[in-house]
Amino acid sequence: MKHLKSISLLLVMATIAASCGNSNHSALEKKKEELVKLKEERKTINTKISKLEIEITKLDSSATNHSKGKLVAIKSIELQPFTNYIEIMGKIDAEQNTNVSTEIPGTVKRISVQPGQSVSVGQTLGEIDNTVSEIAMNELKQQIEFAKTIYEKQKNLWEQKIGSEVQYLTAKNNFEALQKKLATMNQQLGMARIKSPITGIVDEVFAKVGQTVAPGVPCFRIVNSNKLKIKANVAESYAGKIKSGNKVKLFFPDLNLETEGIVSYTSRIIDPINRAFNVEIPLSSNSDYKPNMMAQIKIVDYETDKAIVVPVNTIRTVGEDNYIIIAIEQNGAMHAVKRKVTTSRTYNGQTEITSGLIVGDRLITVGYQDLEDGDEIKF
Repeated sequence: MKHLKSISLLLVMATIAASCGNSNHSALEKKKEELVKLKEERKTINTKISKLEIEITKLDSSATNHSKGKLVAIKSIELQPFTNYIEIMGKIDAEQNTNVSTEIPGTVKRISVQPGQSVSVGQTLGEIDNTVSEIAMNELKQQIEFAKTIYEKQKNLWEQKIGSEVQYLTAKNNFEALQKKLATMNQQLGMARIKSPITGIVDEVFAKVGQTVAPGVPCFRIVNSNKLKIKANVAESYAGKIKSGNKVKLFFPDLNLETEGIVSYTSRIIDPINRAFNVEIPLSSNSDYKPNMMAQIKIVDYETDKAIVVPVNTIRTVGEDNYIIIAIEQNGAMHAVKRKVTTSRTYNGQTEITSGLIVGDRLITVGYQDLEDGDEIKF
């Protein structure tokens, strides 16, 4: 019989646990259906328990002779730690995660890296075919050599007071103008090389040799996995509870990994569309973490080392008042007594009691459903 009552307790706690979680509409409907099903099962089990109690009472002469009290189970109240969490979903984001494109349009001539390769800032990832510019560069260099020769001769003549100043200045101007043009062309040729803007890993190569590309079209994706964080949206109703420094428990379903962290950032603006704000949680280095990987986040918004905690299903609500049933000895027998309590937060099927109970009180945890104030009990 105690085994069946333990099952009943577990089913009740599972019911409450099922009521927590994502407020998503579809998930809520699913949990409501599960709750209805569990309540039906509990009703069936309670009926079987009552039937067995009657049958045992008839067969157990000692029970009949010594006590008429209803059979219950009790738990002595003790102080214990209690933590309340806000549960949300988030995903891993890389602080340095960038798509790299070319600065000029053209045809891809060379791919210099492959996925998984480490690269540094400024390293060439690929090159655009720039044959025309290279030919123009060679012609310009020849023009510069010629202009330099003319300039040097005109300079020597001018220093000897031969020739006009205009000839000397014209030669000098032509030489310097071609040098500036060379510098500009070198810069343009450099734009034909696609370079990495960050240090990281080549996550993906989009471009192919012979493919025509243009500015703004991704050619490579570079990710720095050394600086990862979790980003999540939190409902506006929690704006006053979540702050930088809150402790966090993280669980990664894909890795079956649980770890801890700290909220490092909360946005100061509520999104007017989804009525939520952003939070960020830095991650320690782990090669298994992947950008966009989902994570279950439990943010601590309240915790204490000494709390009086009871199963939420043992609390009865009448109007605006909450009650629990405790066991008290009266006139040599044990009786069920209704006690008004003040409740605080509830998490994972457990509710903190802030007044109405003291350490040492005996809470009735099984069999309380059929008790009235003053009923004689046994355990």
